[in-house]
Amino acid sequence: MNDTSFLLNNIAAGAGLFLELKEVVFRGDQVRIAWGDGATPTTLAEVFVSMANTEGGIILFGVNNNREIVGIDESKQDLLEQFVVNLCLNNCRPGIDPLLDWLYLPNVESQPVLCLKVTVPKAKFYVHSTVDGRYLKRVGSHRTLIPPEQLGRLLSARRLAVPAEERPLFRLGIEALDRLRFDAYYERRFGASPDQAGVDISQIYLNLKLAVRDEAGELRTTMLGALLFSERPDAHFNGAFIDVAAYLGDVADGTTADARRIYGPLPEQIEQMLQYFRSSPLIARPSRKDATGRLDLETYSLVALQEGIVNALVHRDYELEGSQVRVFLFPDRVEIWNPGGLHNSLTVEDLYRGCQPMRRNQLLAGFMRDYASPVTSRSYMESRGEGFLTLLRESERVSGRRPQMRVVGQAVCLTIFAASETLESHP
Repeated sequence: MNDTSFLLNNIAAGAGLFLELKEVVFRGDQVRIAWGDGATPTTLAEVFVSMANTEGGIILFGVNNNREIVGIDESKQDLLEQFVVNLCLNNCRPGIDPLLDWLYLPNVESQPVLCLKVTVPKAKFYVHSTVDGRYLKRVGSHRTLIPPEQLGRLLSARRLAVPAEERPLFRLGIEALDRLRFDAYYERRFGASPDQAGVDISQIYLNLKLAVRDEAGELRTTMLGALLFSERPDAHFNGAFIDVAAYLGDVADGTTADARRIYGPLPEQIEQMLQYFRSSPLIARPSRKDATGRLDLETYSLVALQEGIVNALVHRDYELEGSQVRVFLFPDRVEIWNPGGLHNSLTVEDLYRGCQPMRRNQLLAGFMRDYASPVTSRSYMESRGEGFLTLLRESERVSGRRPQMRVVGQAVCLTIFAASETLESHP
């Protein structure tokens, strides 16, 4: 039995666990479903989500409630395709990447008419929900909410099986990985260019977890790949940048002396932030005069600031889309806000005691060991797990005050204090 015969037999049997039938009508440029409760993108999204969360399935557009193939107006083909793509992207969280196939099937008069076959792959990286936060599954031809206890197990299993940094980004192919940046990294790490490795570049990406095959078998850039080697990670992942704001007063009152956003791959974001700390006129530069002349003093330890920025970018929770690392400059301190609480069972007290925690983004931390700091000429991320203790020691050396860390809701705030001489010279 060929694929068409198999599909026709399933249409004759009616909707079920793996099949939904939808008749499409058009009102101008608006797509509507002719019957049932799937007339809006919101309710249609329930079908996509429930299939992805169960075993996958097919949604066939162009079949009516009586299992009759009625087809689709061929002049509206692009309109329906765009409708389906937008629905999967904007009405499902995270987006679902279906396979769209246009095919001709015989109607009741045995005439070929155009239909759209949409294959929804079974999710292996995520548990999908509608935009209003409802997680659904298929039970026969019906969709139902996943019970809380089952949802918890499912979320845990998929997150543990595939960490966030290894998951593909929606519809992002490997062309998003900048070859010049990647080649420079590869040569620095392995001492040869990727072309000299004798392995196809796509396989190298797969080996390094910068790409993965999605549910449909297509090569997609992972979150890790986008963060490290795409020109603008924020174009593919909401919140992958740094917000900087400088205030003249002691509180973030909305009146800024400077505000900017730092974009680019994470290593370049770190370099840009370090350059900002070095050159910003809003960071006072105190000095002393003695018999030997003028001595410029440190306001902050650049090593401490570097550790704070690196930790925020590497250890943040990248599943919290729409939240970004924020850096606030005040006359007496720098605050670095990191989306996501402390990972696992780690506490603030553990960090101050020098605990070496399990990192949230293990692969990202590993890549950061291959980038040298312009401040220390050493790796951004040391394998010994002593970065936070270095931050404490360096900051206290300059300011005489221990940095403060506190958890505020779903964020961590690190406060690094300015040198006392800065405060005396700038009351």
